[in-house]
Amino acid sequence: MVRRKKLWLALTLILGLAVGAAAGYYAQAKLKAPKKATAQTSKAARNTTPTKAAKGYSQPLPADVEKIRQTMNFLSTNIGPRPEGKSGEKQATSYLVTEFGKLGYKMGMEQFPLPSGLTSQNVVTSDPGTSSDFTVLVVAHVDTRAGSPGANDNASGSAAVLELARTLKGTKHFPEFRFLIFGAEEENGYGTSRLGSRYYLSTQPQAERAKILGVISMDTIAVGPELTFRNWGPKSPPLADALVAYSKGKGLNGTRLEGNKSDHEPFGETAIPAVWFERMMPGGQSDTTMHTSGDTMDHVFVNLVAESVDVIRGYLLTLDEQVSRAMSAAAKAPAAPAGNTQ
Repeated sequence: MVRRKKLWLALTLILGLAVGAAAGYYAQAKLKAPKKATAQTSKAARNTTPTKAAKGYSQPLPADVEKIRQTMNFLSTNIGPRPEGKSGEKQATSYLVTEFGKLGYKMGMEQFPLPSGLTSQNVVTSDPGTSSDFTVLVVAHVDTRAGSPGANDNASGSAAVLELARTLKGTKHFPEFRFLIFGAEEENGYGTSRLGSRYYLSTQPQAERAKILGVISMDTIAVGPELTFRNWGPKSPPLADALVAYSKGKGLNGTRLEGNKSDHEPFGETAIPAVWFERMMPGGQSDTTMHTSGDTMDHVFVNLVAESVDVIRGYLLTLDEQVSRAMSAAAKAPAAPAGNTQ
């Protein structure tokens, strides 16, 4: 009897161990097994994918002071004076074409004749927007007066346009951003000026002109704390006002004035919204070294150019579909008979 009892206890113990081992194995297997994805978890996973990364957009970049300095220094020091049609202007144009190319842009070059019998050239490239119906032109000129190294007038603007192209490349924006470097902006001995911008405009069919929401000419932006936006033409004041408001919203001293004498001029004359962005000293005083041998890197402030780039880049990225369509409608509305008014 005792022997049977011991045998029964042994069998019970063995059975208990077997059941326990099986239960442990089952629990462990269940912990390791992957959970079956539900529709809810799949949807959540899809929603964690960044939209910008999926579409391949780039984040806007801040202006790089050293890159701007390098461009300005090469144009004004390594090359120096760049009168229209002369070797200095051509060398500067070639340099900028190379730099835009390093950023991955496809370049367009257009030559045009000068009254002297020489030729000058424009550089054109663009970053497409999500719409092909609207265009904003950001422009500068690369030429100088004879004898002037042109650090402020206008290596500063040329460097700014190049830096805008770098910091905006591949970003998500609604209108196309077109970057242009014009030749032969300065007044010459033949009584003509703004020849590069006039030539470019003359080559644009009416359908392309109608797409332009605005033109911003970056010209002499390396000296002075005041950000001046000069409108020209009957359709330009609202663009200047918008730029003033944006700069003031950033805590900067923005002012609207009226004026031509930069590459916004031919556009404004044909009722395309166009503004000249110039930095000035307090009281509205322009840089006194412009057009002289004193316009060198020694007297410019590269950080002001970087600040200017950040202002224009920030403004351009506010031009969403609603704003762009409103600007386009205003540009196509009949012009006020008063013309250039402040």
